Amino acid sequence: MTLMQKAITPALSHAHLAAGHDRLAGYVVRAADVSFATTPSQLFEVHGLGYPGSPFSPHDEHIDVLRFESSPQLQYRDVPGYIVPLWWLRHSRIPPGAELVRVHADGTATLLARYGDVGTGWSLTHLGSPRPALASLSRCVGPVAKWHGAYLEADVVDNGHTLVLALANPPLAETGFRQSANGRWYRRVPRQEVTELFELDLTAQWNGLSVRVVDQWQDAQRYVVARISHLGDDIDRAEHLQMDHVEAGVYEAVVYAAELTDIQTNQVVPHTWAPGPAAVPQRQAVRS
Repeated sequence: MTLMQKAITPALSHAHLAAGHDRLAGYVVRAADVSFATTPSQLFEVHGLGYPGSPFSPHDEHIDVLRFESSPQLQYRDVPGYIVPLWWLRHSRIPPGAELVRVHADGTATLLARYGDVGTGWSLTHLGSPRPALASLSRCVGPVAKWHGAYLEADVVDNGHTLVLALANPPLAETGFRQSANGRWYRRVPRQEVTELFELDLTAQWNGLSVRVVDQWQDAQRYVVARISHLGDDIDRAEHLQMDHVEAGVYEAVVYAAELTDIQTNQVVPHTWAPGPAAVPQRQAVRS
C-alpha cells in the first residue's frame, strides 16, 4: 500500500489528541513525493497551506501531519496542475495504523499519537498521557461487517485476513469481546467468519449541493439530524450556504435529515473485500 500524508490543522490535531476524532478529509499527497519537506516552511509550501483563512504560516514553530496507508475504501479525486501529485479525499474514517507526527522548525519530528483501529482508537506516545476519548461510532463512514447476523463497525487488518469488530456497549450475548483502555468493546475475528463487508456511501442533495451524510442521530425532540460533508464540486455554493469551513476544500454542516433530497444509499465493496467463504452466493434470476 501507498503511504499518504496530510497536513492537520491545529484544531483537528487537538480533536485527534483530546477527543479521539477518527476522521479525515481534504487534500493529501504521497509521503514519498514530499519526503524532502522536513520543516514547517517546506510543509507549508508543498501542502499548499497558504489558502484564504488558513491557520498555518511558513513561520510556524511546528506543523502536524497525518501519515496513513491508503486503503481500498478511501475515495480520492485527482487534483491536476499542482507542484506534486495531489488528491482530494472525501470524508473518511482514519485507516488503522495511522500516525500523527509533529514536524519542528529545526527539522526534527515527534510522533504524537498512533491510531490503532476502530476498536482501540488513538494512543498517545508520551508516557503518562491519558488516552483520548473515543469518537462516537457511525455506520455512515468506514467499513461495516455482518457477523453472526449482526452489522457492526469494523476495520480490516492483517493484510485483509482479520477484522476488528467494535461495539459502543458490552455485548449482551456474544463472548470474546474485550474492553479497550478507552472504553470501547472490540473483538478480532478471521475474515472467513464475516459474511458481508462494505462501506455505506450515503449521498444526498442539500440546497442544490452534493453532500455525503457522515453521521446521523436524534436530537432532544427526536428529530433525525445529520452531519453532512460536501463532495468538493461547488466550493462557492458551500460558502454561500455558510457551511463550516473545516479546512481547505472541506465544508461540513449539521442539518435536519428532512432537509435532504435525492438521497442515495450504496454499498461500496472494494475488490480486496471479496465475500468470504461463509457468504452465500445470490441466485440469478432466470429469464424465460
